[in-house]
Amino acid sequence: MLQRHLLSFIACVLGFSLFSAHADLILPEVADAQKRFHDNPSLFDQTDQYCESKKINAACEISGTVFEGGGKGKCERELLDLKIALVCKRTESVMLDRKLPDTFSQTPPFPQVKDQFCAKLTAGSACTVTLLHNDKSEQYKGICKQQREERGYRLRPEVREVLSCEPLKPTPARVYKPVSAVKKLLNF
Repeated sequence: MLQRHLLSFIACVLGFSLFSAHADLILPEVADAQKRFHDNPSLFDQTDQYCESKKINAACEISGTVFEGGGKGKCERELLDLKIALVCKRTESVMLDRKLPDTFSQTPPFPQVKDQFCAKLTAGSACTVTLLHNDKSEQYKGICKQQREERGYRLRPEVREVLSCEPLKPTPARVYKPVSAVKKLLNF
């Protein structure tokens, strides 16, 4: 009888410690930021340049072509580096099918793949992409660029080298500015 209770106790302790280890995977400061995000639906600490002086759900527009990442959008909140940011998220439908094979490797030599727009070209060559923008076919000029892509876990990522048609101008960088205490109060 005593052995049965002892085994039950050990099983409970092991079960609790396994549960605790799982719960500890989220850092306390991340959990606090997530709670703050969910508990305060109208609060944000910073804005990108496209939503500066705007409210949540306001219309916004990201500079650049849709191929460069630009277009019409809506100001929405998201959690970035423990801060709540109001960012312009594109609402237009953009479909770009590069027809890349799903080929990765954890060990060198890493697979070399090309998208359909650079299939017969080399790095630095001019290329043209065809994409669907709001269900209409559009073409944009670009340049074939070699890039390394990774997916998976930080300690054991899967890697591949990709030659893909990229915009001539880089995607517009987001610049974040802090929101004043007065603006935070006015958002409530």
